[in-house]
Amino acid sequence: MPALDKRRWILLDAIILGSFQTQVAMAVGAGVLLVLALWFLARLALKPAGKRPGLVFDFAAAAIATWGAGAWSFPGETWVNHAGAVAWVAGAMLAWSMVDRLVFSARFQRRRAVHMPMILRQLIGFGVLLAAVSAVLTFGYKKEITGLIATSGVAAVIVGFAMQDLIANVIGGFSIHMTHAYKVGDWLLLDDGRRAEVREINWRSTRLLDNDQVSFELPNSEIVKGRIVNLNRPGEEHAVRMRFGLDYDVPPNVAKEAILAATAEVQGVLGKPEPNVFLIDYGDSAIIYELRVWMRQARLYNLTCDQIRTQLWYELKRRDLRIPFPIRTLEKRTPNVPDHLGKAEGGAVATVLSSGVLACLSEDQAKNLVRQGGIRIHGSGEAIVRRDEEGSSMFVILDGKVAVTGRDASGARITLAHLGVGECFGEMSLLTGEKRSATVRAEGDVLLLEIRKADLAPLFEEVPELVERMGGLLEKRHLATAEASKGGAAWSGGAATGDQRVSLARRIRSFFSA
Repeated sequence: MPALDKRRWILLDAIILGSFQTQVAMAVGAGVLLVLALWFLARLALKPAGKRPGLVFDFAAAAIATWGAGAWSFPGETWVNHAGAVAWVAGAMLAWSMVDRLVFSARFQRRRAVHMPMILRQLIGFGVLLAAVSAVLTFGYKKEITGLIATSGVAAVIVGFAMQDLIANVIGGFSIHMTHAYKVGDWLLLDDGRRAEVREINWRSTRLLDNDQVSFELPNSEIVKGRIVNLNRPGEEHAVRMRFGLDYDVPPNVAKEAILAATAEVQGVLGKPEPNVFLIDYGDSAIIYELRVWMRQARLYNLTCDQIRTQLWYELKRRDLRIPFPIRTLEKRTPNVPDHLGKAEGGAVATVLSSGVLACLSEDQAKNLVRQGGIRIHGSGEAIVRRDEEGSSMFVILDGKVAVTGRDASGARITLAHLGVGECFGEMSLLTGEKRSATVRAEGDVLLLEIRKADLAPLFEEVPELVERMGGLLEKRHLATAEASKGGAAWSGGAATGDQRVSLARRIRSFFSA
């Protein structure tokens, strides 16, 4: 009899164990099916928006699958109720995540170009989480929320003191959003003088990217305490001010003209509103001027300031103006000028003139022409002369190279020639009074001798051959320009006939005798 009872108990245990294993297998299978179904539905919903399920979905899917499988295979178990509470909270967060991705990220930002600040989206998500937890505690566990808050008052005070900086940052971020102080994409002028673009505004800090492509974050509480300078409000146009000191001997109007000339064609500077120059102060060794230009793209600030300062150096050099400095001791100052820029001081310029179209001049005549003419320095990329502008001088290249550009028959810009040392340009305007027929730009730093009408007129009387040579050069350039406008390749042009040279020589003599 005892042996029979023992066999019965063994058989009963086997039946119970087999039933439990079957339940577990069914629960696991049901959970996997639920996860796959949720994943398929999420992918189907997020596909039009180009989004993918994230960590919130993974957690919610696992919680919902565990609760659903447990409720089906192990109904009435205590742990199933706890899993259900977690699943409800996770489901609420999943619902908000789907709304955030489909409505705010996809519909508002992409279709309507309306940006909802990250901090507001995070605060709404926190509110949804808090509401879900409160609902589960109230309806699921029959707990009074007010009682829990009252009994944990001391702990809340302790936590509040410990998290006061964090809370201040959250309040600061909410204040930034409500006052519209700045938004993602705006450029800010920071207290240290740097300009930085707003890349993200979250619940704790603002992430910025400066002109050096360095990303950094500033706590929201620190930003709202200081002065916020938004370069994009009320419009993208904003002024940039730069100060320069010029010699007391320079008349203010001449100084202002030189500074304004240096801003022409500088990248980033707007033509409207126009740049302005103000006389700010009389310093110890210089008169201080302030240049105000207008920009639209703050990311070009460093490049724009560099180009203005660079162009101003060349402009002041050409006008024989200098930037003074305090002198403490009396000493003999030697010019710190590169050798190739100091050619005008010796006879090297006359040697350059002995070749090319001016080769018929004697050494004394060449030196005299150098003394009467003007030595000019232009920086890389500067336009020395421009097409269709008035001109009354020609230039001889003493050092460096220039590029000559014009227009073909269709109006497209073409490069006509590259000229080097000893070659000249601008002779057409000097000899005939016509407007410039091409634009000439410096390729690197270039040193030029400017020859004016008054400098050349006496030489035509002394050296009649010079008129013939200039006429030949003029006709050669005329033919080259005509070829280029029709699609020709070379600016050197064809050779002029004898009759053509004689006709141009007469025209030159008539123009210079007028």
